Amino acid sequence: MMLRRDDPQFKALVDRAVGDVMRSGEIEQIYEKWFASPIPPRGTNLNFPMTPAIRDAFASPNDKGV
Repeated sequence: MMLRRDDPQFKALVDRAVGDVMRSGEIEQIYEKWFASPIPPRGTNLNFPMTPAIRDAFASPNDKGV
């Protein structure tokens, strides 16, 4: 996710919101919907199951780049 550098209040809000989604486990449902299930309207399935590296990244959210 990208956002402006000069807006620390917005970054803090985004960090909290995304972190909450990751910690709650909701991110796994979102991931499943878009990467491992048929996507409407054509039913295309990317068939990209969650890797251990992705699962680890979701378990420990941070703001470090890739």
